Amino acid sequence: MCGIAGIWGNATVERIEAMADSLHHRGPDDEGSWTHPSEGIGFAHRRLSVIDIEGGRQPIGTEDGRVITMLNGEIYNYKELREELLTAGHTFATRSDTEVIVHLYEDHGLDLVDKLRGMFAMAIWDDRAKQLVLIRDRVGKKPLYFIEAPGEFAFASEIKGVTAARTGTLDIDDQSLVDYLGWGMVPAPATIYRQVRSVSPGELIVVRDRRVVNRRTYWCLNMLPKSSISKPEAVGELDGLLREAVRLRLRSDVPVGSFLSGGIDSGIITAMAAQEYSGRLTTITVGFEDGPFDERPLARLVADQYGTDHHEVLLKPDVAEDLPRIAEAYDQPFGDASAIPSFCLARVARQFGKVVLNGDGGDEVLAGYRRYVAARITPWLLPFDTPGCRQFWRLVERLLPVAAGFRTRYAFVHRLLRGMAMTPGDRYFAWAVDGINQQTLRALCGDGGTGVVNRLGHPDRTERLAFAALAGCEACGPVDRIMGADFATTLPHDLLVKMDVATMAHGVEARSPLLDHKLIEVVARFPETIKLRGLQTKPLLRALGKRYVPRALQDAPKRGFEVPLVRWLRGELRDLCEDVVLSRNGLLADLFDRSALEHLVRQGGGLDPARWSRHVWHLLMLGLWDRFVYRTRTGAGRTAPTAA
Repeated sequence: MCGIAGIWGNATVERIEAMADSLHHRGPDDEGSWTHPSEGIGFAHRRLSVIDIEGGRQPIGTEDGRVITMLNGEIYNYKELREELLTAGHTFATRSDTEVIVHLYEDHGLDLVDKLRGMFAMAIWDDRAKQLVLIRDRVGKKPLYFIEAPGEFAFASEIKGVTAARTGTLDIDDQSLVDYLGWGMVPAPATIYRQVRSVSPGELIVVRDRRVVNRRTYWCLNMLPKSSISKPEAVGELDGLLREAVRLRLRSDVPVGSFLSGGIDSGIITAMAAQEYSGRLTTITVGFEDGPFDERPLARLVADQYGTDHHEVLLKPDVAEDLPRIAEAYDQPFGDASAIPSFCLARVARQFGKVVLNGDGGDEVLAGYRRYVAARITPWLLPFDTPGCRQFWRLVERLLPVAAGFRTRYAFVHRLLRGMAMTPGDRYFAWAVDGINQQTLRALCGDGGTGVVNRLGHPDRTERLAFAALAGCEACGPVDRIMGADFATTLPHDLLVKMDVATMAHGVEARSPLLDHKLIEVVARFPETIKLRGLQTKPLLRALGKRYVPRALQDAPKRGFEVPLVRWLRGELRDLCEDVVLSRNGLLADLFDRSALEHLVRQGGGLDPARWSRHVWHLLMLGLWDRFVYRTRTGAGRTAPTAA
């Protein structure tokens, strides 16, 4: 796990070093660089030493120097690939996983990516073809950003790395701003800056003459055709695939631990890892005083069953102190409040090692969200998805009391019925994120306002992303459509960004067996009735859990990293929230009508508590990003957004 950066243009030592220094947290163990003065290209690498501690320094090249590469991430099947390459006549100077990339490129060119199994963002320089190749892993575990400027191309693992050697201001992209307000994140390939772009998950980019000449999607989720398989057979196949994924992710020259929550995902992964690991597996469980539950007792059951070296830590985050640090770490506005416990968890995990397994992906791959249950119910309640039917459910919704909580059964029913009154795209947006929609955005902008305020009406409505995601799975059933939409939106652009930034900010590598692409490809083609039968989430994983974890975990409801947003915003964060969101200076003051902001923050804007807290949180994190990143790091001053 590392940080990579490079410039093709005026690649001076000073600029390369500045980019590397900005990524020090991603690779605190070592650094390396490479330059090609005649071509004006240079690579910088910060290393978190995990495989081949002594000999794996990057960048790494072929014997003749024709191909140079550097990697952020891990190639889990590197041992098998190395044997194939040795048989084909290649020689190796290291034992690292990175070196297999240069030799695969020699033999297979751009098709090398089809042989890789892992999480990765990589750069390859081909001196014979005079081309730079950037590749991001299939699911989007590892990030990669770039800028095309006159006579120059720059890239890095984080936006701060791309901009570290750049002078001048950066302009906020209006569409990205609107998308952030809705989703709480900025989806790739966009970023909050008009000048900075992202390599998308499963994408390969070719650069020649310092310009992108080809962008190719080499992998995407395919749920069709469906396999013919029974539930017992599906559980058996899942067992074998997940065990192999765990076994591959235990490959390391440093100790490997496991994030052990009280959930079935991490419980099964920890159980398999404890059985496969050559030593005594370290497990880490964190309890949060501010959380609505304590997972430590359930986690302890698994730790005791498998005799792990178990550590429990009780945390009470200093939210007001951590929020500016989190805003800085994410580089662009990020409105997922579970970033706070994730950040704290990673900080604690670094005390026990630098490689951990986690259960990320279990919900998206194996139907763990309640919105999948809602999607299964929808055809029963809405046999004809027409304006007339939606109007009926709109009337029903108006008669229902507002939901006071989020995880309650009534809250689920209320959200389900509210979705019945919407078009499919708006319904998915409400079920998945329920952020600031177009109607609320216009209310915040007010009836009048400046040209900047009015200009926010020009970008496309943020809900369009939901329509596009659903369209990509149009031939699938209702549950698969929602799962496919999650795979295209919230998983890569929210959940995986959250975990990458939180862990790498503390020099920790997080490995996710449930996001192994071989496993995903097989499970995606299981019939819907196998992945979600009845109203219980994750039936396959629960059935598999009978082989590995105590009964209490098999039947435990989904919890996740929930934070008491409503209490925070009305309590210890109230002053900070008013100071930032209602400030008379800054981005929010430029964009929104003050009376509308006051009505939302102080009077609730007519929303139920859960929706109110999400909307205010998105605004708060946008204001903190403006204050601690945009105005300070970019030198943008009080530059207003520019039209996309």
